[in-house]
Amino acid sequence: MDEEYVVDVERKLIGRIPYRYELSKGTTTLEADSGFGRLGAKMDPRTGALMYDRFEDWITKERVHKEEVKKANIRFSAESGAMVQLEEEESVQMSLDGEVRGHETRGVLSVLNRSDKDRIWDVDVGVQEGSGAAKLDFTNLRAKEIEPGKKVSKSYQILLDEPSIALEEVVTTHADLNESRIILKGRPGRIIYQMGIKDLAIIPYSDVIITKPLPPQLKNIAFSGEAKEDAAIEEGRLVWRVKRIEPGEMRLLRVEGDIEQFPVEKIPAGDMTINAKGEDIITEIVVNSFDAMCRNMYFIEADETDEPGEWICRFVVENTSLFEVEVMRVEVQDPATGQVYLNLEKTGIYVPPQGRWESDSWLLSRSEKPQFVKNLILNIVPGLQKTVIYQLRREGGHFYPAGMSYKKTIDKSRVEARRDTEVNVQLTIENTGAADMEQVFVRDTLPKYMLPPVQGALTVERNGMPLRDNVGTHLDPGMGDGSTEEQFYIRIDDLSKHGGVLKPGDKMVVKYRSVIHRPEPGEKMVAPSAVDARTLLPGPVISAEDAAGVPVVETMQILRRFSVGKSIEQSLKVGEYRIELLYRNRGNNPVLDLTLRDIVPQNFVGKDFTLTPAREQTPEGITVLEWKIDKVQPGQSLVITYLLAGEGEYRVSDAQIFYNA
Repeated sequence: MDEEYVVDVERKLIGRIPYRYELSKGTTTLEADSGFGRLGAKMDPRTGALMYDRFEDWITKERVHKEEVKKANIRFSAESGAMVQLEEEESVQMSLDGEVRGHETRGVLSVLNRSDKDRIWDVDVGVQEGSGAAKLDFTNLRAKEIEPGKKVSKSYQILLDEPSIALEEVVTTHADLNESRIILKGRPGRIIYQMGIKDLAIIPYSDVIITKPLPPQLKNIAFSGEAKEDAAIEEGRLVWRVKRIEPGEMRLLRVEGDIEQFPVEKIPAGDMTINAKGEDIITEIVVNSFDAMCRNMYFIEADETDEPGEWICRFVVENTSLFEVEVMRVEVQDPATGQVYLNLEKTGIYVPPQGRWESDSWLLSRSEKPQFVKNLILNIVPGLQKTVIYQLRREGGHFYPAGMSYKKTIDKSRVEARRDTEVNVQLTIENTGAADMEQVFVRDTLPKYMLPPVQGALTVERNGMPLRDNVGTHLDPGMGDGSTEEQFYIRIDDLSKHGGVLKPGDKMVVKYRSVIHRPEPGEKMVAPSAVDARTLLPGPVISAEDAAGVPVVETMQILRRFSVGKSIEQSLKVGEYRIELLYRNRGNNPVLDLTLRDIVPQNFVGKDFTLTPAREQTPEGITVLEWKIDKVQPGQSLVITYLLAGEGEYRVSDAQIFYNA
C-alpha cells in the first residue's frame, strides 16, 4: 500500500470516546483529531502526522508497573494438575453514534483440580491488585479440599473507564457527504463503509473477529485498506479476521459495494460485533502465594555396607500424585543424640508427578538399626492460566430509501380570452419513501398571463395542520403583472420544529388563488412545477416525481349568441292554451347553469309539462315556473312545452319569458 495513504488514513483515525473520526467532504479518508482519550497523541502541525510520544510513554509506564506488580516469589508450572485460573470478561454495547450504552466487566479467580483421581486439600491462594482496576473483596481464596475434576472460584469486579478495544464505523451513500444513510428510492447507488479497530489496553488480543451482516442488495463488494486480505464475505456477512493486535495498534478496512434498487421500507445496515480473546488479563491481579497439599510418600533408606554397623542413609521423597510438588523443608534428626543429619529450607527442589528425589547420603556408625525423627513440608506447584474474553456490539442502524411525489392541479383547463379568470392551484406533496423529511422546496411556474397568488390566499397544510411561521415565498423576476413567465418559490423549513417532520406516507398540501389576466385567444399556458426535499438525516437532495402530469390551461374566444322565445297557441278546448318555450345556443361555447322562468296568470293552471318546473306563488296570486338547465351545448335548441287551462282570457301581455344564463 502507498506509504502516504497509510500515514494519511492512520492520521485520521484518531478520536476520543474512545475515538472518533469522520469523512472529510469530498474525500474518502478519515478525519484527524487532536487526541486519543487517556492515551493521547500529538500531531505535527506541519505534516499532520501523529507523534506517539505520549502514547508510548503511557504504554511503557503501564507495562513497567504491571511487571513490578507481577513480581512474586512463586513458581508456576504449565504441566501442573492444580491450575490457578484468572478469567476476565468484557462486554460492550454501543449505540449507532458510538456512545457506550452498556459496559459489563467481571473476573473470576479459580483453582481447578485437573487430576482425575487425586484430591488436593488445605488450598490457600493469595492475590493482590496493584492498579485499582479490579475491586477485590478478598485477599485469599481458600478451600478445605478440591475433588478430582472440580474447582473452587471467587468473582470480582472490574472497573474500566472505556472499552479495551475501540470500534468505529463511518458509512456514506454519497461521495459529497461525510456520512449519509439516505439512498434514492428505486435508483442504483454506492455504499462505502469505513471501519477501524484499536487496542486501547496494554495487553495484546488474538483471534479478533469482526462481523457485520450486509444488505442482500449490496453487490460487487470490494475491500481496500491495509486489512483487505483479512476480510471476506461469508453467507452474506462481512467477516474480518485479525490474528493479533498489539497495544495501541490500529487496523483499518474499507468496504464498497453497488446497491441495487431498494424497496420502500428501511433496510437494516447490520450491527457490528467484535469477539476477541487474550492470553493475559486487563487488570493487574497477581497471585503472590499458593499453598496446597496432595498425597505423597517420604522415607529414609538405610543401607548397611560390607563393614557391619556402617550405614549409608539418605532421605527419599516419592511423589505418588499427579501434581508437581516443591520440597519446602526437610529435617532429619537422631532421636537419641539429637544430632541433625538434614536441615534443608527453601530448597528449590521440585519433584515432578510420579517422580522421586533423594537427598545427599550421610554415613552412620551404629550396631543396631538406625532410627530417625524426620519432617517434610511439601507444597503443590500450581499452574497459571490467564484469559480475557472481549465482546462488543455496535448498532448498525438502517439505510433509508427516500422518495417524494407531487400532484399539481388547476381547477380550470379552459378560460375565456381577454377576460380575467380566477383559478385555484393545488400541489399535493407526499413522502413516498422511508426517510423523514425536514425541508420542502417548491419551484412553481407562473406562465405568462398568470398573476402571483392573491395576497393572503396561500395556505400550506401538513396532514391537515396549517403551517405559517416556517413558510417563505419569493417571486422571480418579480414583475407580478402577467406580462412574462415567472418562477414562484415556496420554501417550507424546519418541519421538525413546526409540527413534526414529514414522515413516510404523510402529505403536504399547498393551495393558492391566482388570476389569469386577459389572455389572448389561442394561448396554451403550461404550468410545470418541481419539488425538492431534504431529509432529517444527512443525505442528498430528494427530487420528487410528478405523479399527475403538467397542468395546461387553454384560452378560447367565447362568442355568446342565443335565441330565446315563447309561442302561444289556443287549444281545441275552450280556455286551454298550448305554450312552447325555446332557448337556442348559437354561440361557440356551452351555456352552463341556465335558468328559464315563465308565469301562470291568475285563474290559470299549468299541466302536461315536457320538463317539470319548480313553482313559486307570488302575493298577487301569480305562479312563477322555473326550470334549471345544467348545460346547453353550442347549436342545441332547448324546447319546453306545457298546457295552460283556466277561466278568462289569456292576453298577449301575459306571454312573458324570463331567463338567466
